[in-house]
Amino acid sequence: MRKILTGVLIFTLTLCLPLFAEVTVLLDNEHIQEYRGKVGKWMRFATKNQFDAEIARISTTLPEVLRVNGTDNIRGLIGSYSFIPYSEKYCKDLEAGGIKREAITCKEDQFIWPVKNVALLTSVFGIRWGKLHEGLDMPSPRGTIVLAVKSGKVVSVGYAGGYGKEIRIEHRNNFITRYAHNSVNYVKEGDFVKQGQVIGLVGSSGNSTGSHLHFEIRSNGIPLDPLDLLPENELLHVKKSRLKNWK
Repeated sequence: MRKILTGVLIFTLTLCLPLFAEVTVLLDNEHIQEYRGKVGKWMRFATKNQFDAEIARISTTLPEVLRVNGTDNIRGLIGSYSFIPYSEKYCKDLEAGGIKREAITCKEDQFIWPVKNVALLTSVFGIRWGKLHEGLDMPSPRGTIVLAVKSGKVVSVGYAGGYGKEIRIEHRNNFITRYAHNSVNYVKEGDFVKQGQVIGLVGSSGNSTGSHLHFEIRSNGIPLDPLDLLPENELLHVKKSRLKNWK
């Protein structure tokens, strides 16, 4: 009898708990970013002298830079983007200067927008030019930060024909998100990324008529309308129902 009552109590308490708890998500910005558990910034250096001067300025070390970038040779870091981790002292200096990442609250299993402050969509999910447009097009200036909408594993990075430079991330519950037409892809295949972490920069690579992010959400291979899963965005000034395109 005691076991039965205990089981009923546990079941009742479970029903009283919220389905998804609220979590705090830090959004990377142009000053503070994260990669492989380290706080720092993605940078590109034309010469070794520039590289040496920068790591000295932020008080980091060459071995630490090589380790986080998965290489043992500095030559591979010159001329391309590499992640430069900040020292603890430099992080404190930034914080003292009021530079920090924005913190937002969302449900534990909720998506966030891949680009901040989206106020316009040039194409939505639906039939376009006689075929299905499988995502949203978000016009943004070249170099705008692209964020991971949920935590997950990077399953594909590279050039994908008309989609240009793209990134695909696999998430819990068989979701996959796609970020296309990028100017730069930061992350590498196999990386685990956090929600709100920068993964690349907006561009116009592939078949594109202007700088924008093409964003998709799929479940078990089936394309879904991202507007059904992204949080409300007051900047769009249009209700989601008016953004549907089922013509």
